[in-house]
Amino acid sequence: MNLEAEFFVEEVMKDRSGRPVYVGVPNQGRGVRVGDKFILRYEVPRTLDDALNDRPRAEPVNQRSVALTVTAIDSMRKLIQELPLGVTGALYLEGDGIEHVGKRTFLKTSDSIS
Repeated sequence: MNLEAEFFVEEVMKDRSGRPVYVGVPNQGRGVRVGDKFILRYEVPRTLDDALNDRPRAEPVNQRSVALTVTAIDSMRKLIQELPLGVTGALYLEGDGIEHVGKRTFLKTSDSIS
């Protein structure tokens, strides 16, 4: 059983109070939970043409170690404890390396239970 979670950041926005939120979707492994710790940030080069032609996913590039904790999850303007695989939501993150998280980047947890 894969205990890792991968989160694809589609957009970085600000909430009503001006705090940054990272909008995206858990797209591999399992859902993302409050308290999860992301340890890696990376990019996966992929064009629309790649997706349309079912080309295999490229290897990650621009990898960087981070230490980011999910402090809250907003889904459809409700705070939830877990964002299921494939469901879009907004993560509130705190920790080291936050400045490296941007649009179209990926975040990955370790494979240990958080």
